[in-house]
Amino acid sequence: MSLSENWVTKITSRFDGRFTYFYCRNFLSESDARRLFEAFPLSQLEALREPDVAHSTISTYRHPELFHEIIVDKECWQSIYTEITSPEFVRNTLLEFRDVILRRYPPLFRTIAKRWILNAKRYSSELQFSVRWTGSVLSPHTDNADKVLALVIYLPEAGQELESGGTAFYLPRSRRGEMRVFQRYLRFGWLVPLGMRRLRSTKLPTSDSFSAEDLVREHLKFFDDNYRIAFDAPFHLGSAGGFIKNQYSWHDVRLNNFAERAPRRTLLVNVMMRPSRARTIMNRLLNRKQS
Repeated sequence: MSLSENWVTKITSRFDGRFTYFYCRNFLSESDARRLFEAFPLSQLEALREPDVAHSTISTYRHPELFHEIIVDKECWQSIYTEITSPEFVRNTLLEFRDVILRRYPPLFRTIAKRWILNAKRYSSELQFSVRWTGSVLSPHTDNADKVLALVIYLPEAGQELESGGTAFYLPRSRRGEMRVFQRYLRFGWLVPLGMRRLRSTKLPTSDSFSAEDLVREHLKFFDDNYRIAFDAPFHLGSAGGFIKNQYSWHDVRLNNFAERAPRRTLLVNVMMRPSRARTIMNRLLNRKQS
């Protein structure tokens, strides 16, 4: 299994503007995608899921031992994991989206600290397994502030492929509507111009229940009145949708119209900023308290 020397050559549609999002029609070959679908750890994900929860993930951060067991059990997982977590994957991401990543920072800072911002050693990449069931809603959000790239690889089963429903990316209907949303869902500091604000995550309330839309309907309606879908990635086997995180990178997944009581299999790929030494120490202390 190979993603080719440079994964960004897989991008077939790219949109630059308020934020950068893209689609890869054949991120994986059909045969490779089929192997990953057949090896997908659905039973392990289901074992972690609570009965009334419609979503489950396995990652190195939350379940390191289980994740390792899955990776070493199948050659196909070892192969894709090795490629995605390689330094080359990170370097290719930084090279392709260099200007977009720099624009995440205020002009003066990105001019002074350009080499530091684009230093590949500051970043790492990860792979996660994810399953969502019909009824689940991942409400609109802009994503974790430490994230640079988010890429979702779609692995639908036979009969699940759709021309939409992969990941929906949003743009504001108007600048006034955009500010309405930020005023409502930014916890503080919304008066600071977005371009000068510290990069952070903005999100609507969400729910992992099987009837999630009923629980967040009012919030979704408010958002939809002020934002429109700019691109809804096709949910095809081996395809992928992704984006570069910034203040405006609104996206969501709504499974209210997905196949009845069916699992939606995806692989989540992230390029993240490595935590600072201070944060690493704090995380270790918190983990000790929890254990």
